[in-house]
Amino acid sequence: MNKNIALTNNANAGVLKALIGSLIGVGIFFVPFPSQGGETKIPLVTLIDYIKGFMGGSLQYLTLGVTILLCVTWVVSRVTKNERIKNYHKKDGKIIGFLFILAAIFSILIIYNIGPDWLLHEDVGGLALTLGGSVLLTVSVAGFLVVFLMAFGFPEFIGTLMEPLMRKIFKVPGRAAVDAVTSFVASPAVGVFVTSQFYREGKYTQKEAASITTNFSVVSIGFFALLASIGGILSYLPHMIITSFIITFIVAIIMIRIPPLSRKRDVYIDGTKYIEDASSNLTERNIFIRACKAASDRAADSGPEVFKIALWDAIVFAQKIVAYVIAIATLSLILATYTPFFDYLGAVFQYPLDMLQLPNAAQIAPTILISIAEVALPVILISSTDAAPMSVFFVCTLSTVQIIFFTESANAMLESDIPLTFIDLVIIFLIRTLIAIPLVAIATHLIF
Repeated sequence: MNKNIALTNNANAGVLKALIGSLIGVGIFFVPFPSQGGETKIPLVTLIDYIKGFMGGSLQYLTLGVTILLCVTWVVSRVTKNERIKNYHKKDGKIIGFLFILAAIFSILIIYNIGPDWLLHEDVGGLALTLGGSVLLTVSVAGFLVVFLMAFGFPEFIGTLMEPLMRKIFKVPGRAAVDAVTSFVASPAVGVFVTSQFYREGKYTQKEAASITTNFSVVSIGFFALLASIGGILSYLPHMIITSFIITFIVAIIMIRIPPLSRKRDVYIDGTKYIEDASSNLTERNIFIRACKAASDRAADSGPEVFKIALWDAIVFAQKIVAYVIAIATLSLILATYTPFFDYLGAVFQYPLDMLQLPNAAQIAPTILISIAEVALPVILISSTDAAPMSVFFVCTLSTVQIIFFTESANAMLESDIPLTFIDLVIIFLIRTLIAIPLVAIATHLIF
């Protein structure tokens, strides 16, 4: 009797925790509220903007401190026997260490205005440092707050409801829908962080985690607005968002079924093989009840320690990514600004773009591959020309569909535990680009 009462109380507590925790998470990440200046923003973006404003110029010094600290701890990990420090950098080889050192050097030169003008220019070193600080803050804050979405049953609830659809179309669990939405409202790096956490918890197989993170880690809605603003096509922002999402999901259907993703192993992090649950293919009347039970069971197992773990994981993840962002963005921006390197890479696309009857094909072509470095580079490049709004729309939309860019999403993928290599990401980027170009061109003609 007492045992039954205890089980009932525990179940009720799980339901209450799931409801409160998930509502807080949904409110933080998904529900827009009016903010200063008449804009409507989700609380997460409002909080990050407030922290940025409060910190002001000190954010760049925090970024500098993080890069220097990474350099020091990485060097110490190579010469010390301290297991904690060695474990902290267990995945960071010589190339990664070089990027840490390079990021620290660039940060020092840029902040203290030391060095040549071509490095200190606001559209080169200045932009790279700004991107690094923004990523550091966004991933740290969002990575911690996402615990409300992850630990209190929301993924289990959505996953149970979406399982039949996501399994059939995308060959991934239903909770992958949460990863996609998290990227959309926060940032690609946060979406990758969520996917990596699920993979580490044994919720995704290697194949599922790799498929989800390379197909659904889209840029945030705020970044869509930034791209449209830079390109001067804000009036087409809704069209760009809708077009990007439709094409992203179409491309995902294809990408998941072809190499290199189709060749990833369908095993969990502990090596056990995936076995399809027959019940996931059944349409049951009580699917909503099962979703609620799955959420409450997950919430019942979540205690205060999840917040401590989430904070540590978010900070570690963010500080390593920021070093990649500063080092790679600076080098990429130097190449894009002062050399014809990306012009040569894009020359092969001019004829296909002419065939697709896109205006300003010569101006568009150099932007096609440059987004692998930074997603904003294509629109920055095209906006410096006299290209038509139709061409700018094509460039902006294509860059958001390509997903892989090394100033954030790709670095987050490499830093995560998900089994993706540099070569994998480059191949995926190229295939996504080839598939997306005609789709985005068709959508562009329909809109314009």
